Amino acid sequence: MRLKVKEGSEVPVSIISMDSCKRYLWISMERIPEERFPPCIRNMLHRASEEGSNRAGAVLASFLGQAGWSEGDALKLWKIFAERTGLSESLFRKWFARMNCPSCRTIKSEARGYPDLGLQGLSYCEPDERCRDISWPVAYSLDDPDWGWLKPLGRKNRVRVYNWITAREEELEVSDDLRGEIEKILAEIGSEQQIFVTKTREGGRLRIRFLVRDSELRKSVLSDLL
Repeated sequence: MRLKVKEGSEVPVSIISMDSCKRYLWISMERIPEERFPPCIRNMLHRASEEGSNRAGAVLASFLGQAGWSEGDALKLWKIFAERTGLSESLFRKWFARMNCPSCRTIKSEARGYPDLGLQGLSYCEPDERCRDISWPVAYSLDDPDWGWLKPLGRKNRVRVYNWITAREEELEVSDDLRGEIEKILAEIGSEQQIFVTKTREGGRLRIRFLVRDSELRKSVLSDLL
């Protein structure tokens, strides 16, 4: 189960394990034509809105990256959306052929601000009959889901923790830099201290951070909840 942390909250955890594995991005061998785009992607291109533009721009770039488009052609199409919403090309570079296009479930979820990719209430998702049979925008457009290749994306780090609030083992993915911070914390933490996971906004983006507090704070948090 994935560890969920709200912005500004602090969740007491114990680190159970850390591991890493190779990451790959599936990309269609066929360039999917615009007429086969799912309704949500077509709506982004034809009725762009400044509200939620970073989220929608990220979804659009990630879709094109897996839909077999060359970077140059994809950027031209993406700019149709970007020019209406004032987005920077750097957002395209971050998501194109580097991140998985989110699932339909994620896109239909409540909007919480970038980098969360929920687009609920923005009128992009208007399911048709084909949408009922798929759970991923890229799959909507595919004739043969096996006709693709895997692009190596490096490694991903998974941290398994015990969440003292939910009393469950949960996990989250972290960057190499954050994994290094966790390893340093584990090497230096005292017996009377407790690790907390929080989510803070830095430069307009939400980031996961690990903190060390006195153990008494964990007792206080748990007593407040219980």
